[in-house]
Amino acid sequence: MVKIIVLSDSHGNKKNLESLLETSNYNYVYYLGDGLRDIENFCETNIKKVCGNCDHFSNEAVTRYEKLEGFKIMLTHGHDFKSKFTKALMLENAKNNACDIVCSGHTHKQGMEYIDGILFINGGAFKNNQYAVLTLQQNQSPQVEFFN
Repeated sequence: MVKIIVLSDSHGNKKNLESLLETSNYNYVYYLGDGLRDIENFCETNIKKVCGNCDHFSNEAVTRYEKLEGFKIMLTHGHDFKSKFTKALMLENAKNNACDIVCSGHTHKQGMEYIDGILFINGGAFKNNQYAVLTLQQNQSPQVEFFN
């Protein structure tokens, strides 16, 4: 079983982010952009990052793919896929890359939904202390919890 903290859009909420990461039990963190400087002191290899539209200084990719517990996961901030207006471009990319799960940020709205069998997760905006925890176990449905 793997526990993943899914968060983005910390926009300077560095103190609370550090507290969350220091006190939480997790295997991975998916940091989905807009506040990469808030997490730069955490050099752990279990933190997977992508660049957001406000991370102008960053050399991180805007999209990356991970495989865990038999699931292929797309990580993106979402701005390159116009996610504030539609999930269609993310869905197309996820299908083209045989993804089971899409984790994104950008909209600052917590939520999850299945579209064409692909699970979409947005942990919300960590600037408001919102995040999600995704639990994966091979051959079982993904579990998602939201926190404020």
